Amino acid sequence: MLPVRSTLIPIPQALNTVRVSVVVAAAELDASLRRLLRSLESQTLRPWEVVIVAPAGRGDAAAVVEESSLKVRVIELSRDPGPIRARVFGALAASSPLIAFIDSDCVAPRDWLRSMVSDMERAGVEVVAGSVEGVNLSSFISRLQEKSLISPNPKHCYKLLEGDLGLSLVVTANMLVKREALMDDGAIPLSYGRFGFEDLDFAYRLLKRGCRILCSPTRVGHFNRESLTRVLRRYYEYGRGLPLFRRRAKGCTYSRVIAALSYSLVAIIGAAAALAILGYAWLALMLASLPITALYAYHLSRLRDGGCERLAYPLLDLLLALTAAVGALHTEVELLAGAFKRKHALQTASSPSASYALNV
Repeated sequence: MLPVRSTLIPIPQALNTVRVSVVVAAAELDASLRRLLRSLESQTLRPWEVVIVAPAGRGDAAAVVEESSLKVRVIELSRDPGPIRARVFGALAASSPLIAFIDSDCVAPRDWLRSMVSDMERAGVEVVAGSVEGVNLSSFISRLQEKSLISPNPKHCYKLLEGDLGLSLVVTANMLVKREALMDDGAIPLSYGRFGFEDLDFAYRLLKRGCRILCSPTRVGHFNRESLTRVLRRYYEYGRGLPLFRRRAKGCTYSRVIAALSYSLVAIIGAAAALAILGYAWLALMLASLPITALYAYHLSRLRDGGCERLAYPLLDLLLALTAAVGALHTEVELLAGAFKRKHALQTASSPSASYALNV
């Protein structure tokens, strides 16, 4: 169970009158969603409403509405518009000036909404990006995702973002945003499908339109994946989205740094493999040891948080990073191939023979 966040500054009673709509983009109307709704029922700042956006035919919508003591609305879509567009669709259908986003595989501590609203009021910002903490930590794979250098679950200290993300990981699994900030179509990215980095694209677009984002330690609990196969598949999907993010958010520090690190890792491993094939085994070993040495340095400095189990994390971190890098290269090849085909089609269409054929 997540601890209730303590604060040195009392939370004003006036917050009890604030209207907040909670929007959930759910893939299924299942037991995980019901678990989330139960956690929302116990909020110290009760949600004005809960808007659930899900693909049609993914569960009993009427039962979900009837089982909750909250005002719940389920919007079923004929096709999946992607996670951000689904959230924005729900936000625009909501009736509150403040919109809280949370994932269906999360649970909210009792003071979640109150703390997020308090953070927004005190900082005077348009967006609060909260933290995410795994709750099913009896599984080794779940703990790996929590302690990994490239964990998908951000743990923020208070930090104000203006203009650029820097190296801050912002996710919509825990976010409070003023509804008016979502009215600008330019803030809504094209869908990435199941690929990663859509949340960061969304956050970067908000920043470029003058919104300020407060990173907050206020946490929600997340049920991490417990199968290594599922985790690897998800990191591959994260990587698949990186080239899209790099092209769509060209000025973003986060996209440039992550792309540079990912492709440098591929280059190092590729060069080490080439050296090994050419018979330079020691040089290959020395080169390949660079990334794993950096990962061991990170985890060895944190042995007090996780114990000797951390000794296994660097190898798995390297596997996760390589899996994501392979996904990124896959998308890069697809994008380059698509650009080549379009260029070839344009050249063919503008050639004299093509013009003659059209005239005939």
